[in-house]
Amino acid sequence: MAKAITLTGVGLSALQLAEIPDAVAGPGEVAIAVEAASINPVDRGAVDPGYGDKMPGDTPWILGWDLAGTITAVGAGVDSALTGRRVLGFSQWFKGGPGLQRSQVALPLYNIAVVGDSVPSAELTTFGLNGLTALQVLDAAELQPGQSVLVIGASGSVGGFVAQLADHRGITVLAAGRDTPPSDFAGMELDGLINTAPADPTRYLVAVRDEGVATSVTEPAEAERGIRSSRVGVKVDRMGLETVARLAEEGVLTTEVAHAFPAEEFAAAYQASGRAVVTF
Repeated sequence: MAKAITLTGVGLSALQLAEIPDAVAGPGEVAIAVEAASINPVDRGAVDPGYGDKMPGDTPWILGWDLAGTITAVGAGVDSALTGRRVLGFSQWFKGGPGLQRSQVALPLYNIAVVGDSVPSAELTTFGLNGLTALQVLDAAELQPGQSVLVIGASGSVGGFVAQLADHRGITVLAAGRDTPPSDFAGMELDGLINTAPADPTRYLVAVRDEGVATSVTEPAEAERGIRSSRVGVKVDRMGLETVARLAEEGVLTTEVAHAFPAEEFAAAYQASGRAVVTF
């Protein structure tokens, strides 16, 4: 039997480490032995205060958007040479995908990226949800080398990756905290704004030139002065996941894991501050 961190209600008391059936790879899937899975803010929010009727399906829920692990078996139609390969995996559990805080899981090929051994598993797993979100919100802005962008929440998990990606592309980055006054950037005539924080991006449009662009992972900015505004929600994207994994291996994307807990210490992991992962 495999193990999974399951949630049956609201609060830490509703979390437990439970036994689940071993993973079996179906057609087009791979079975993965999970080495590490990250705990993201959306996971903590599901535990407390909870999302009520927005939660997908029935209890028990298995949370977790990303993993680092090794392929142990492949399903029909999948190259058997993948067996034994190390992977970064991503799943949208909040939209019905399998939660990844478990010791074994089966995922479709388009949910994984094959990686090397240069990034430790505890760090690698943190590049899934946050790295893919950062890549997609930056791509949506369509900024070019030599242009400029203000990143709100640049010290956060997603915002930090946005800043690193933008810098790698030759885009000038200005960083703003979620509480930095918009007046600090008024009249800067920047080409773009990317919001990754629970902040009102409309207030920061004072930093953006006419006909500029504003993208956000939370609420979109209210368009004005010809500024193109949009909200970007993360999507499964194998090519994007492969890009994130490659950039992590190359050291373009970097992260620091504050805490790595054995799965048995799930309660401590969910209460920890900063980037936290569970290991299996």
